[in-house]
Amino acid sequence: MTHGARLSVDRGFLVCQYPDKTQNRIALADIRALILATPKIGFSAECLARLLEQDSVILHCNNQYQAIGWTVALERVIKKEAFQNQILNNESFNQELWKLILKQKIINQINLLDKIGVKHLLNKHLADDEMPNESNIARWYWEYYFKQLGHKQTREKQNAESFENKALNYGYAVISSLIHRSILIHGLLPDLGIQHKFRYRSKPLVYDIMEPYRPFVDYILFYWTKVSLDYDKSDDDIQWKSWVGFLMNSLRNCRLKKNHEKHSRKLIDTIDISVSSISNIFKENNPDRLKDQIWLPVFNCHYWNEQDEE
Repeated sequence: MTHGARLSVDRGFLVCQYPDKTQNRIALADIRALILATPKIGFSAECLARLLEQDSVILHCNNQYQAIGWTVALERVIKKEAFQNQILNNESFNQELWKLILKQKIINQINLLDKIGVKHLLNKHLADDEMPNESNIARWYWEYYFKQLGHKQTREKQNAESFENKALNYGYAVISSLIHRSILIHGLLPDLGIQHKFRYRSKPLVYDIMEPYRPFVDYILFYWTKVSLDYDKSDDDIQWKSWVGFLMNSLRNCRLKKNHEKHSRKLIDTIDISVSSISNIFKENNPDRLKDQIWLPVFNCHYWNEQDEE
């Protein structure tokens, strides 16, 4: 986030040197994503190459802290059968897979609203044998969410003006960059979606898989607005840096338990589990086993560090 910082590599470490000549170091092997919150960062070609060699992804932002692009390694095929079945684009198979993903997103939204004390009726729209009406549920969800946040507004996806919408978009961009990385690692094509359609400069599979992860960003923003002394400050720069720092720490510290396993995993590690399960689904191409094979994040199974913040 520091203007004028420069990144390089040295003996297995990523080195960040600041304008005052001080340095920070972190092991290259620990880096899944590098988020450049300002474009005024320099880095060596060797640094870029080493990051891409180990499948790290770089998220670039402009002067307004808006995500404007990713740098990722070249696409490659690891699971040929999964890749081939994805290209076949079986419509009925994709429909059943999308239903599972969408329902988990809505369940996570419902759990989030319950957690922040919202009374709602979204549960009645989740019949097991029907495809949920995504647009209606989204409209109600955002009305409930922003009202509870204390800032009545509508959801703005592009060219957002409100701080809250900009913050959500930034958080989604961070999650989507990690999902993009995982898609490439597990041999799928990010340009070919399950439900979202290809458009210019879009990666539809990224947007499909990230849907159940969006409520985690929503909750992190809600919680930050309740505990941060920087929220609603007149200084936009201070407010934004506070949000970005809180978001990054939350994503690092948030953990999930998978099913009934004893040990938990970091949220960013569960992205690999989700994408790997979807890759295996395409490899087997058996619609009868979709529910058994897919793993998606469950909002009620999350906590920070060893206990929830409450």
